[in-house]
Amino acid sequence: MGGVVSQSIPNFLNGISQQSPTQRGINQGEEQINLQNGIVDGLAKRPPFDFVATLDATNVLPNTTKFWSIQRDKENQFMCAFYNGGVKVWDLQGNAKTVTIASGSSYLTSTNPKEDFRLVNIADYTFLVNKSKTVLADTNLSTAKVKEFYINVLLTNFGKEYSVTLKHPSMSYNIKASLQLPTGNSATHDTAFRDTAHVADILFKGTSSSHFNSSSDASFDITRTDTGASLGATTGLGTNSGVTNYFTMTLYSSVIRAVSTDGNALFTASSSDGTGNTGMFIVRDKISDFTKLPYQASTDSRMEITGEDGDTLSNYWVKFVEDGLWQETIAPGVSLGLNNATMPHTLINNNDGTFTFQEQDYTDRGAGDGITNSNPSFVNTNINNILFYKNRLGILARDNLIFTENASFFNFYAKTVTQVLDTDPIDIAASGSEVNTLVDSVAFNEALLLFSERAQYKLGSVGESISPTSAILNEVSAFEHDKNIKPVSAGKYAYFGQARNNNTAIREYYADDDTLTNDGLDITVSVQNLIPKNAFQIITNTTEDTLITLCSDTADTQLVPYTTSTDLTSTHGGTMFIYKYFFDGGEKVQTAWSKWTLPNGKIIGGMTFESYIYLIVSEGKTTKLLKIDLRNLKDVTTGFGIYLDLKTKVTGTYASGTDLTTVTSPYGVKTGLIAVDATNGNNFTLTATTGSSYTLLGNHTNIWLGVPYESRYRLSPQYVRENTGRGLIAITAGRYQIRNISFNYENSGYFQIEVTPQNRDTNISYMNGYIIGTATSTVGVPAINGGTIKVPVSCRNTDFVLDIKSSSHLPMYIASAEVEGYYHSRSTRI
Repeated sequence: MGGVVSQSIPNFLNGISQQSPTQRGINQGEEQINLQNGIVDGLAKRPPFDFVATLDATNVLPNTTKFWSIQRDKENQFMCAFYNGGVKVWDLQGNAKTVTIASGSSYLTSTNPKEDFRLVNIADYTFLVNKSKTVLADTNLSTAKVKEFYINVLLTNFGKEYSVTLKHPSMSYNIKASLQLPTGNSATHDTAFRDTAHVADILFKGTSSSHFNSSSDASFDITRTDTGASLGATTGLGTNSGVTNYFTMTLYSSVIRAVSTDGNALFTASSSDGTGNTGMFIVRDKISDFTKLPYQASTDSRMEITGEDGDTLSNYWVKFVEDGLWQETIAPGVSLGLNNATMPHTLINNNDGTFTFQEQDYTDRGAGDGITNSNPSFVNTNINNILFYKNRLGILARDNLIFTENASFFNFYAKTVTQVLDTDPIDIAASGSEVNTLVDSVAFNEALLLFSERAQYKLGSVGESISPTSAILNEVSAFEHDKNIKPVSAGKYAYFGQARNNNTAIREYYADDDTLTNDGLDITVSVQNLIPKNAFQIITNTTEDTLITLCSDTADTQLVPYTTSTDLTSTHGGTMFIYKYFFDGGEKVQTAWSKWTLPNGKIIGGMTFESYIYLIVSEGKTTKLLKIDLRNLKDVTTGFGIYLDLKTKVTGTYASGTDLTTVTSPYGVKTGLIAVDATNGNNFTLTATTGSSYTLLGNHTNIWLGVPYESRYRLSPQYVRENTGRGLIAITAGRYQIRNISFNYENSGYFQIEVTPQNRDTNISYMNGYIIGTATSTVGVPAINGGTIKVPVSCRNTDFVLDIKSSSHLPMYIASAEVEGYYHSRSTRI
């Protein structure tokens, strides 16, 4: 059976596929370079890399540069380049901002900043982590405990003896001060002893106290405990040399403070009041009842409040502030907190056109000790990454996620150890059967998704909110993750990279609401060899439904911006791998991969803003800022797009005597540079003169300058396809001889279609836009037309390749195609 058959290619929406030709979609090609797949315009030339500014006229940035963008609001959009020992900042117009390194310059030291530096933006602060630095605890310690004790006279009881016995290692004998309170039978003589301040004064001064009434039946003496000999009743604990030689005594109303004069802590102090120490007692170092702290004390005094016996985790320390007020504080002799020089540093937007890079002052431990308020788990290890989530600064280290106190981005310590507050810092480890080091994160589907190199974890809570007691990290999937590519979110999806031998895979991650599970699709499954290794950035533009992957060449040996005597060369550094997608009613109707190239440019990094992609590029001998408008709009003057890389508009100077227009290239001499008249789209040859000056013939004062680039689409081998109800199936049986292929184009200028049969010369069909007799075919004006071009093939379907090419500055839009041929089969399908 056989006959003439025709088959339509309705559109070219789905880019390229590296599957076998029989498995590809009918609207997928074999190769697509510098083209864009549009829902409205079809297969079109990609938008040009517009020139914005020269960022550095004498240096290029090495591949080890860490790119970062700051996007606080529409008026605060900046791009940063962090390199070994320095940082540069520019706005989106290419204006350099003054950056002052106020402190912490050594923190910017790295042999590969692209791998070592991790950043996050919080308002005007950009936090930077250097993964090669080990975080250390502060070697400065809190004030040591004063070797002291307090005699706290709380109540008085008539007829009881109030005594204090002291022993110091340097004393030859123990000393006892004893006050026998009166019986209380005489209101005239005994009333003064009801005042606790009077009792303390007598213990401090002896019978010399103005409050001691010798007419009462009270008595006082200070004696040696070994012999009982009196040391003088007229002196007390604060005035007797036998005591004051070893203790510095201070009287605070009802309280006596004693400090070991030589700092020796091996002294003893005991008291007795005849009522089980309910009226007077010694307070030294620790006490179990907070209410028994002295009402008055010295501001350098610290006391430990003990909890239940054997439970040291319930202990806490307090310091005296003012009368009756003791406040929770840090334990004596404990590290104050974190070594600021080893912690993340910040680049601060001063909101005056300048930035400051500096070390930050992280909040010291304000309560507890190394056990009750321990160091965050990243101390003595390296930080892997940094993030911001739900008003907390977060750090990833080993298998732990560590958050600061809520709304306090420099505090990793609890404010109190007496209770756990919901606002306290959070420090949790990822759960799972294996220990997985957490390396990155992305906010996704109203949750925080964390990545190790082998699994994904979701931050959740056993309560209504995330707090130190409720936060959990559960493993939700087990996909490998390339830690050198930061995951990004786009709508309800997250995208991340995976190493695939010498290539890179991109996975589209989503939450399945029906099954309450997370899953990910490999969106590069049909182009497994498209993206090379060394991918370092994914950019998503949700306005134009576009995802971009950037790759670098082998890292330069240089670590800082450097001058070069020759133009740069590049293998993958100037290539952008484009994924265009479109959802219609929740169904993905477009999934198109292609690649865009900037020959010998090295893309350092890029950011998206509105419909634009901004790129920092080392190109030629300089570093440039380029911009891509993903909308691929037509020029409002000419009515069609001008397709030139490094495209920039300049004003020419016309000399009527020579009939030459002189223009100056803003980026110097450039091979292949052409001029296009911005009023009508005509292109002209440029002649280099001196420096950056060029001339062109005629009067053309409004000029586009740039370098043309080639766009190429290779058609997939065509097969007769049968509609099975479940899609079109390629039929490989029989012989399919293709006569011709007709391509429908719209609003296009020059392009050509090349057919290369096996073992035969290439045949070229040209579309120059000129159609005799039409108004759009005026000589001297670029012809932009639509129509159909019929390309003769006369080959078996698998014995030729067909390329659509355009190296013109004019547009090209291919809407659809019709394949006509002769099909013969000796068998009938059943």
